[in-house]
Amino acid sequence: MKLNKLQLFSLSGILGSLLMFSGDMILYYEPVSGAEYNSVAVMSAMPIERLIAGGLIGPFASIFSIIGGYIFYIVFRPVNKILAKILFASFAVLFIVAGTYHAVFANYGIIGRIPKSLQSEQLLLFMTYMESIYTVIFICATIWTLLLFYLVIFKKSLYPLWMLLFTPSLLILLGKSLKDYIPYPLGAIIYGGWINLCFMLLFIVCLIHFSRKRIKAAVSDHKL
Repeated sequence: MKLNKLQLFSLSGILGSLLMFSGDMILYYEPVSGAEYNSVAVMSAMPIERLIAGGLIGPFASIFSIIGGYIFYIVFRPVNKILAKILFASFAVLFIVAGTYHAVFANYGIIGRIPKSLQSEQLLLFMTYMESIYTVIFICATIWTLLLFYLVIFKKSLYPLWMLLFTPSLLILLGKSLKDYIPYPLGAIIYGGWINLCFMLLFIVCLIHFSRKRIKAAVSDHKL
């Protein structure tokens, strides 16, 4: 079966999210409930080799996610080329910075090995740095989400209105209220990996949608 570009980019996005999720699990998986989940405490007891491996996956995973995100440029290019470029650029920068965030997140586990009397100052400095990175991620995610909603709601494209329900920004907000309800042993898997699972779900939905015969025919007609 021959795959079109949109299907291939969807698969790349799935792979990127899966790799990032795998990196999360390498960093801080342990069988706990959502209420018991504490990634920093877990990483403080993890072998250094495991922290390094889990952190290094982030930048490589982001490459596949960025390639997958090109799907948004292709889909919305016919309706507004400039906004489509901004949409993809915001998504790409989001994952460039997210890959960096993931790589340095392992430092929480390294700082956890420092004597407790010295940890507070180190943690404060490191958390300030991480908050700066997160701010960039938040800005890019907001731009991408608002543009996506605008283009889907006000412009006719191959991206249907119902797919907005799978926008990661919305699902991530929902995840914050689920933590205390996640049973043992799924706390680290569901809550710890929630963000990457949300992006994985988005690309899975894209793959399913762009694999439908009617959509594949439209893709062919538009030469996307």
